[in-house]
Amino acid sequence: MVYDVSYYFVPVEPGTDWAPWVAVFVSMLALGITIWQAWLSRTHNKLSVRPHIAGHSSWTDDGLFKFIVRNDGLGPAIITAARAYRDGVLVEGEGPEVIVKAFETMPGCELIAHEFMYLEFVLPAGHCIEVCTVKFGKEISEIDDFLAGHLALELEYKSAYEEPCPMYSSRRV
Repeated sequence: MVYDVSYYFVPVEPGTDWAPWVAVFVSMLALGITIWQAWLSRTHNKLSVRPHIAGHSSWTDDGLFKFIVRNDGLGPAIITAARAYRDGVLVEGEGPEVIVKAFETMPGCELIAHEFMYLEFVLPAGHCIEVCTVKFGKEISEIDDFLAGHLALELEYKSAYEEPCPMYSSRRV
């Protein structure tokens, strides 16, 4: 079987050929959308591993007070600085000895248990440090207010993306 192939030539008018320009525009648009999507993805990833440190206290009627620091965020908190103050004066030292020094000669309080960290310390999401367990006397009616008037804890920390987070402070404003 024989096929007859005919070619038709259409004369081209001199002027702009739009097809290559449209292809360049579409490819640049696709590149821009890809970069924007990558930026959105990175922003989402940063937020989904953001730590948040909070202090939680509890006490019982029989005179037992506990103070814990917990990472209530979604990612690990890298604690870069930890400072304890007693009556506005920085307690010198590092690690658990800071807590012991802070409670030395505290009237009406006996330090039962304590835990603290050496720097840099990584506190995983959902985990906590039981900073102190204190037995307090009957002469102290509001142990939370009493300790807040004498002691303060400040923690500086950052996220896994090396972004600094707001400093945690147990001071009441």
